[in-house]
Amino acid sequence: MKYLDPQFTDHITVPDAMKLEFILAEEDFLLSQAALLEQVSSLQPLLDSTYIRDVPEHATKLQRLSQIHIKEQDQTEVQSLEVKKLFEEYNKMMFLLSKQFTQWDESLRKMEEAKGIRPVEE
Repeated sequence: MKYLDPQFTDHITVPDAMKLEFILAEEDFLLSQAALLEQVSSLQPLLDSTYIRDVPEHATKLQRLSQIHIKEQDQTEVQSLEVKKLFEEYNKMMFLLSKQFTQWDESLRKMEEAKGIRPVEE
């Protein structure tokens, strides 16, 4: 079994000096990983805090809030479309009223000119 192990052939073919060179070549990477591991170890109390342990409870609350938010977004979209429709109707009504007032003004002007109340404008 010892001779079938792939590490046995590495042990035979790779001298210790070469193994040392491999380790030294990766020294920067290993040091950075060690620093990160120390940072995680120093933050371990935060990971064990009640805030982290309560995440599943907060996740269900967040999911409910997300559903409410989506529902309100849909309602807002419907409301926006309704307001847009009302503005279009309002603009159409104002245009028609303006047109009607212009026609009445024109009719009144013609009647006043016919009766001689207002002089003819040129």
